[in-house]
Amino acid sequence: MSNEAMKKEAEKYGIPFEKHGRQLVWHDEFDEGSINWDNWSFDRTMNGKDRIYDNSEKCCRIEGDKLLLQAHRNDDPNYPYRLSEGFTTKRTMLFKYGYVEMRACPPYHHGAWPSFWTQSKTPFSKANWFSEFDIFEIFSDNQRAKSCVHKWNDTRHCAASGGQFDSGERYKFHDWENLNNEYHIYAMEWDESFVSFMVDDEVYCKVPIDAENGNFGADVIDGVQGFHDFSYIIMNDEIFTPNGGWIVPGWSITKNDKLPFNYYIDYVRLYQNPEKEEIKLKDEIQAALEAESKK
Repeated sequence: MSNEAMKKEAEKYGIPFEKHGRQLVWHDEFDEGSINWDNWSFDRTMNGKDRIYDNSEKCCRIEGDKLLLQAHRNDDPNYPYRLSEGFTTKRTMLFKYGYVEMRACPPYHHGAWPSFWTQSKTPFSKANWFSEFDIFEIFSDNQRAKSCVHKWNDTRHCAASGGQFDSGERYKFHDWENLNNEYHIYAMEWDESFVSFMVDDEVYCKVPIDAENGNFGADVIDGVQGFHDFSYIIMNDEIFTPNGGWIVPGWSITKNDKLPFNYYIDYVRLYQNPEKEEIKLKDEIQAALEAESKK
């Protein structure tokens, strides 16, 4: 979409065209009555063995003018939980640098593991490993969100979190008793040197991603190229369970935890500087995926 067309789009929806020194290049307000599949698809991003991954409207739908992801209990004793796969732009929108934000009301509950994150495993990758930017994850917590930066390859993994701020990599809400009824803006700013994570425009975690500022994890996975490859957005309404893929003592759902866990998303918006930040959309991505499949 051209710059002028996006300006008109922003005016139509009554949203800022400029933010953090950048311009709106992509967004979804989830207020068209149904999911826009030109923007989204599902992808298996987690692999819990005791749940059914169900991408039907039971677990992912538009409710009012919000996207709703839900994790449910299930009647089958072998698969006692039901939730959707990752809701993602993997096949529809990739971006390199920029400011991305989500206004959302995720579940801050014992047993809940909602997230908003990115990965760089795409046909356009130059690195032989891929990055993960966790804009936020909630780890079975009622008052804190956590951010992190990861390197992954087929056999190894390393992570860096925290950085230049006393609050480290966790954001703790001071008034947290009503979090499950509140919307907050969770965001990431990403450029050539740093990735910064924010809640309600407050930067609480800033991690260097260039060689000059420190090549973290070089003894595990070398280089920083993966931090500068195109990435895609993912949202999950995952859960911690006694037989899940990641078991942490005290975090798993118990019979006392009330499900469904509701993850409401008001909007997702991406702002970029068109002169030095890039975006790829569905047609170009599909062409690259098809070419990759023929190799």
